[in-house]
Parts: sequence; C-alpha cells; structure tokens
Amino acid sequence: MGKKNKVDGRQVLQEFIKRFGDVEGIDLPEGESERTFRWREDLFDKQLDLIDDPAKQKAALCSRRAGKTYTCCFYMLEVAHKFPDSLIPYIALTRSVAKRLMWGALKRANNRYQVGMKFNNNELIATLKNGSQISLNGANDEADIDKLRGSAYPLVVIDEAASYGPFLPELVEDVLEPALIDYSGTLLMTGTPNARCHGYFFDATTKEDSGFSTHKWTIRQNPYIPHAGDYLDKKLVQKGWSQDNPVYLREWCGKWIRSDDSLVYKYSDLNRIAVPPTGLDYVLGVDLGFTDATAFVIWGFTQDKAEAYLVEGFKQTRLITSEIAEIIEELNRTYGFISMVADCGGLGKSMVEEMRRRFGLPLKAAEKRSKFSYIELFNDGLRTERIKVIDGCSIFDEWDLLQWDENRNKEDARFENHLADAALYGWRECRHFLYEPPLEAASEGSTRWYDELEDKIWEQKRRSIEGDNRPMAIRDSSVLKDMMGFN
Repeated sequence: MGKKNKVDGRQVLQEFIKRFGDVEGIDLPEGESERTFRWREDLFDKQLDLIDDPAKQKAALCSRRAGKTYTCCFYMLEVAHKFPDSLIPYIALTRSVAKRLMWGALKRANNRYQVGMKFNNNELIATLKNGSQISLNGANDEADIDKLRGSAYPLVVIDEAASYGPFLPELVEDVLEPALIDYSGTLLMTGTPNARCHGYFFDATTKEDSGFSTHKWTIRQNPYIPHAGDYLDKKLVQKGWSQDNPVYLREWCGKWIRSDDSLVYKYSDLNRIAVPPTGLDYVLGVDLGFTDATAFVIWGFTQDKAEAYLVEGFKQTRLITSEIAEIIEELNRTYGFISMVADCGGLGKSMVEEMRRRFGLPLKAAEKRSKFSYIELFNDGLRTERIKVIDGCSIFDEWDLLQWDENRNKEDARFENHLADAALYGWRECRHFLYEPPLEAASEGSTRWYDELEDKIWEQKRRSIEGDNRPMAIRDSSVLKDMMGFN
C-alpha cells in the first residue's frame, strides 16, 4: 500500500474521541488533553446543528447573546484539530473588532479545555499544538482583503457580516471561495440584522437561491441564559418598547426589520451631486487610526452659497504618522485648505503633535464635544439639502449601515464610522452658514418699500455731503434731517 493511502492515526483517534468521548485506558498523543473535545458536551443543539451541517456555505442569523461567538470559537478549534498545520481566518470588519469579539473567547476556551494554544498578541494568532493556527483579521479595505489572498483554508468565519459594506461579495467570491478549494472547506457567516435590510448577508439569509444554509436562533434558545424571557420582558418595560419595536425585533429576535429611524445619518438621493461648483474654499477633516482606518474627507464651500460640498473621501488602514502627513501634504497641494482639523483623542493627540512639529502641518484639534447634537445639525443639513455629496463617494457605504445603539445615545460599535466622523469634523469648519440669501423685492407701497426708499434718500444725501468734504459726523440722520428742513 502506497504512502499516500496511509491512515493518520492521530486523526482517527481525534475523530473517535469527538464522536464517543475519551476511552479509559487509552493514552492520548502528546499535546492532546483528554478534555480537548469535551467542549461538545457544553454546546447546545442549535450550536451543534450549525457546526455539523455538511453545507459548504453556512450562515447564522442570531440575536444578541445567542451564543454565536462561542459557536464560532469551538467550530474553529474543531476544524483546527482535524487539519494539522492548517490556517483558519476569523474575520471581523476591523482587527480591533475581531480582537474584541474573539480573542478573549479563545483564551477562555484554552484555559477551560486545556487546549494548549499559544497566543501571539501582536499578530492576533493562536497556535495549536498540532501546528494549526487561528488568525484574527480585519477586512475593511483593499489592503486587508489582499492579505487573505493566496492561502488555503479549511474553514473561514466572517462575524458580524451585517456590518460590512458593498465589498463583502468581493471578499467572499474573489478571495475566500478560491482559498477554500484545496480543503473543500467551509465558509461561515454570522451576524445580527441591520436596520437597512440590504447587502450580501441579507441576501444570503433571506433568498432561497443564495446557496447558503441558514441557521437561526435567539437568546431564548440559549440554555446558559435560562431567564432570557424575563430579561427581555424587563427590557421592553425599561425601554418603553412594544413587541413590534424594530430595535427589539432586530437585536433580540434576530429578524430583518427595516427602520430608517435607527440609522445615524439620514441622507437621500437629493444630497447627491455629480460635480461640485467652482470657486470653493476647502477644508480637510481627518479621523486618525492605525489598526482602524485613517479617514480623510474634503469639504468645499463658499459664503455665496448656502451649501457645503463633500468633494472627496477615502480611508486606509495601518498608516504611520509620516504616511498620513504625506497624504495631507499632497491633498493640500491640490486643494489649498483654509483649515485642517483632525481627531486628537487618544493616539491621535501624539500623531497630530508630531505632524505639527515635524512636518509643519497647521492641524487643528477636532471639536468632539456634543457629538450627538452636531449629528442632529448635520442631519438637518442633509434634510434641507444644504449638504451635497459627490455621487459615488465611499462615505455612503458607512452611512448606509451605521446605526444607533439600542439606547440611541451613541453609535453602534459594530459598524464603522471613520469617514462619518472625519466628515463631521470637517463640516464644522465650513463657513457656508454665513451666507445670507437676498431679500425679495418689497411690494410697492408696503412698509418695507417706504423704509427702503427713505434709506436710499438718506444715502444719496450723505454722499452729496461727503462730496462737499463735510465732516463724517454729518452722517447722523438727525443732523441730515436738520439740514434738509425736516426737523
């Protein structure tokens, strides 16, 4: 019998333990704990149904606290054990979100079940004893997506898939599907419904011909939260929600319910323009990041018009200070900014100071107080069409998804807001609000018509007096009236 037909004893033993549990008197290979596969005993039926589903494209549409994070965690561990020396990507919108969602879950599973993983906190890679790796990744721009090309994966997990913009089909179809061929691997997408009710994840979980096997469950099916019903009843009373409240139905019942009121920015097609006017003054707004994207938004305005124009917006991850400064300098050569404003919170404070001192960039600190109030003012500008945006700008991708949290006092952290924040910073620097529209001509015989006529008479008389080199004090209307014999 050829070498290629040799049975891997380790895999056989692992599969046996997975199905039947460990057997007394049998020693496990070095590095394998007898508790390694015991996590299956702690999974409930909905989780196991998803993991054991033989479909190669799967989706989990869940409410909050349904247990999907641990489902993903143990699914990745199981596949990692099955395929030694393999790589399994866990993908969230950004690396920071991926770390927040999954890094702690992997470490807790490692401790509880004695998996023996080693954790690289810088690279966000967990390495198992059989050489397999679970990597945490972001996918919010082309650079991040390109990092996922060219490898082979037995399993890929995309979490919070409802928070992704229009690039998700490219990520799945152009990058991940080819990478799954070698192993005949599986793609899993999970998430909670968004307020816009559109996008690739929406189609995958609602269309019969999407090719995805969809699993649905909520907090009520999670046995580790036995009093979920009581908890939700109290939340309804606390929030003043009815049973058909859109937020409640989306977040806690896992149902696709459209609600534009839940979206932070309320633009319409009337805010889109093809080309901005000429003769504008320009302002730059910057939202600084590293792992999260750095976003650049350019506004144009003139005091002769009531509108402000968002003429360009883009973002990029993992930019160092000198690269950000180079981009700003290039933009400044193009637009000649009258003002440049950047987020100076946290890491941004030192970055801004370095760009001021080292590169001579006159960056101002962005005003971040009263953000909620300024978003309301911004939405008023959208509603009244005083804000115009170049059609095709990528900021629409953020505005389409960004929604309030269930308390409606801050943005939901699952959705990206870097371009939105940069736009808000820059818009506050525009001076289009100084525009004063011309008054309509007064009707003949009206009070305003007589007032304006009187003003013209006094102005004509003032000019005639100044032409005679009379003192400027004579401009006083009482003096003028004395001279004209009206007093």
